[in-house]
Amino acid sequence: MSEAFYFGIDGGGTHSRLALTGAAGTVLARVEAGSTNIYSVTRGEVFDNLSRLLNSALKAAGLQKEELAAGCLGSAGLGRPEEQKIFREFFDTLVGPGFPVRLCTDGEILLCGGLGGPEGYCLIAGTGSLALGRSAEGRLVRAGGHGYMLGDEGAAAWIGKTAVARVLRSGEGRDLDSSMLEDILNFCRLKESSDLIRYVHHYADKAAVAALAPVVSNAARKGDPLALDILMTGAAELCLLVKSVLDRSPWIGEKALVLAGGVMEHDEILRGRLLELLAADFPGLAVRESRGGALEGACFLAACCASRIKQ
Repeated sequence: MSEAFYFGIDGGGTHSRLALTGAAGTVLARVEAGSTNIYSVTRGEVFDNLSRLLNSALKAAGLQKEELAAGCLGSAGLGRPEEQKIFREFFDTLVGPGFPVRLCTDGEILLCGGLGGPEGYCLIAGTGSLALGRSAEGRLVRAGGHGYMLGDEGAAAWIGKTAVARVLRSGEGRDLDSSMLEDILNFCRLKESSDLIRYVHHYADKAAVAALAPVVSNAARKGDPLALDILMTGAAELCLLVKSVLDRSPWIGEKALVLAGGVMEHDEILRGRLLELLAADFPGLAVRESRGGALEGACFLAACCASRIKQ
């Protein structure tokens, strides 16, 4: 019997990555291409980028499409049936009708990659925030992920948006004292506090607002009361996301949590406070260091898909 080969794709709004593996999990090729998010680029561009990923990886590994056993694509916005239908049609064209492909959210591949297995919990705090729980059979529970206009508490865009709102309040004597205003204005290349109102409402996108999070982190390290309060509040909100998925998933046996995302990696104050809250509120929950990333999780789920394990 010939060896089986799998591909896992970590889809993104800016760029996407694909890894091609053998049955033993050995990586044969890693390639990158543009966005595979249908809300970031056109469907035609998504199809072209998926085709580029697959063809480049197969060429690098010296394989043919017929040698592929299964695949997995994890991406934001892939949790809904209508979106999965679009990608199912893409892969029917690219690899063949009925080819086994697991289509799931980026949170699910991060969870499996971080925990090195199919069961447990993941808390993501990057630009946005999301908590996810998964049973060994693939049953999911989630909290958050509503976007920075409606939520994403504790994540970079929320930190940036909250900082702008609260430094304006602080300037009017309605909030804690802060020296962040000058740093925020300099970062945004603005002159007056009133310029922030126009900037946020008419010019700044989500990424620009999220880019302010390190400004808040730096101010907190210097002891700024308002910056510290924002990070403490963010940690408490992230803890509530974890509580939500834990309370609603008694059927998940593995009480292990992995933390992921830029805020978790780069803001030691928020992360430290979050770990304190988790230890106090959920003593039976083990917070583990990440064993791998989203791409490893996608490859894991592709192999599960091929072996017909219910995932």
